[in-house]
Amino acid sequence: MSKDFFKKFTEDTNVKLELYEDYLMKWLPVFIVPPKPIRNTVNIMDLFCGPGKDEEGTLGSPLIALKVLKVYEGYIFKSPVTINLYFNDKEQEHINQLKLNIEEFGYRKDLINIYYSCSDFEELYPKIYQISNKSANLIFLDQFGIKYVNQEKFIEICQLSVTDLIFFISSTTFKRFHSDQNIYKVLNLTPDEIQNEEFYKIHRLVHKAYSSFIPEGHSYGLAPFSIKKGSNVYGLIFGSGHPLGLEKFLDICWLKDETTGEANFDIQGDVKLRHQPSLFAAEEAKTLKIDIFQAELEKAILNGELTSDLQIYLFALNRGFTNKHISPIIKKLKTEKKIDLKYPSFKCGTVWDRKRTPRVIQINN
Repeated sequence: MSKDFFKKFTEDTNVKLELYEDYLMKWLPVFIVPPKPIRNTVNIMDLFCGPGKDEEGTLGSPLIALKVLKVYEGYIFKSPVTINLYFNDKEQEHINQLKLNIEEFGYRKDLINIYYSCSDFEELYPKIYQISNKSANLIFLDQFGIKYVNQEKFIEICQLSVTDLIFFISSTTFKRFHSDQNIYKVLNLTPDEIQNEEFYKIHRLVHKAYSSFIPEGHSYGLAPFSIKKGSNVYGLIFGSGHPLGLEKFLDICWLKDETTGEANFDIQGDVKLRHQPSLFAAEEAKTLKIDIFQAELEKAILNGELTSDLQIYLFALNRGFTNKHISPIIKKLKTEKKIDLKYPSFKCGTVWDRKRTPRVIQINN
């Protein structure tokens, strides 16, 4: 494994790293740009960090974090916020190489603190959890295997305030070894539940299982992104306790996958997620995932289930959709004079504003 880590990154790894970089670019300004910071300390925690780049010099997650920080150096210089990077890998040779790569890459040591460790995740986790309690945190777990983010740890992490989580998980492993109790017990599933799920949808099952772990009454958003490599399906699970975090990640996913917002391959297969409104339709009319959602949204509004722009916004996020999928339906219903909604603003950050009273929807009978 150690030698393989230095090889050229595969396409699936590059997809994963692109998602990580794109989210860092959106996440960091939230904490360093405001004159009155949300938290005084920002932690970026990369706990399976590797050596920092591959044999061809392509940046891995540690150097990607430093690259993003360089973009925002001017803001960091003016901000009172302390920036900490935590890099951990249980392989000492990876940490040694990472230190050399970081020195070569360069960073402002007067603005950024870097902490290295070479520990097993189980040993490190309690320390990381304690550090995270009063800070803004982005925790990236590019884990080897599937055992590290079990139900207990996931519940603990999702209850941390101002903490976003991105972790990589081999969904294919769950499918292939569904009868192994060390596999299925991680997600509190039965072997039959895993075996009966279609292969291409296995990462959705993983996402659903983690969603079921969220404590009742606790607001926490999750989004999956499936990544295919050959015949295997892997994926990222993103979690955030704040709707804006979830929205930012979903925006990135929809840019990469305009059809479903959840994969780097055709997860619908042009058929798989479509259903036929009529078995007797001559042209076998099909409805895509976006169309299904928008039909559900329109129905929920007209039935009075959603009574404000804020409820609409959360309804969409919890189903993996963003404001760009909401706006056409609102415009349609207003044009048809079915609803009145004054000054709806479905843009990132404008609907979710604690100082603003949600705008009520008036249904016209």
